[in-house]
Amino acid sequence: MCAALTVSVIIPVWNDSRRILKCIDALKKQTIPADQFEVIVVDNGSFDNTFEVISGIEGITAVQETRTGSYAARNKGLSIAKGEFVAFTDSDCVPEPSWLEKLIESARSNPGFGVIAGDMSFFIDEEQNAERYALDYESFFSMKQEQYAKEGACITANWLSAKQVLEQHGCFDANLKSGGDHEMSKRLSRNGFPVVFCKEAIVNHPARSFDEILKKRRRVIGGAWDKNSSKLKPILMYWRASKLFIRRILTTLFGTKATIQKKFSVMKVVIAIFVVSLAEITRLMVGNTSSRS
Repeated sequence: MCAALTVSVIIPVWNDSRRILKCIDALKKQTIPADQFEVIVVDNGSFDNTFEVISGIEGITAVQETRTGSYAARNKGLSIAKGEFVAFTDSDCVPEPSWLEKLIESARSNPGFGVIAGDMSFFIDEEQNAERYALDYESFFSMKQEQYAKEGACITANWLSAKQVLEQHGCFDANLKSGGDHEMSKRLSRNGFPVVFCKEAIVNHPARSFDEILKKRRRVIGGAWDKNSSKLKPILMYWRASKLFIRRILTTLFGTKATIQKKFSVMKVVIAIFVVSLAEITRLMVGNTSSRS
């Protein structure tokens, strides 16, 4: 028999008052009964009107977390969640109506799981002005949940876990600005709680613009830098960035059936990401701190 409240949906938000409304609207259209889930939106120090906007929405719980970082915000939501399960998505995401239903079905069918990893799809937000080549890049390389699940990882744009399991394993590492989802899911995997891919549980994500893709890469580099304590981490990170660059160039050229024009437009993004990666590693190496933007 299902618990009175089956799932708590937790969404961190930072300066995103427009898109969080679309996300919440999509959650109100879920196919499971409204009394089976709650929505917790955690404002993470916004300096626009985001908290005022979410505070005025009926039927959700709006709270604040002043400690910087989306993982600190997710932990805040987790601390007040009442559901048997917790589901995570992001403020810019638009879940399909059957999202929660499919996640819960998969959870019930896979006892002992650590994370149910739903699938991701990309679209161009009419107000965001993402370039077509940025959408092509996202479709080629971003948020490959099926592959992540095979590696024991998941991203929090589309994630469901048993609340008790996350709490027993210490929740997310709030010190990380990026990569905390992979760290948490791999921690669960190592302890015998596997990541299970669910293709039917779909979240739609706006394709990021070229500038946003580069900002995300800086955050990823910063997150990897912060959680690596090795004295050799600059060398290791230069090497990993180089391997990723080579792999993505080869995948773009030989691993897809896209047109030549599309391949070369994606290659330009891949090259730019490599340059930004090297620059950010160098910036951190000389004593600068990681950034959230």
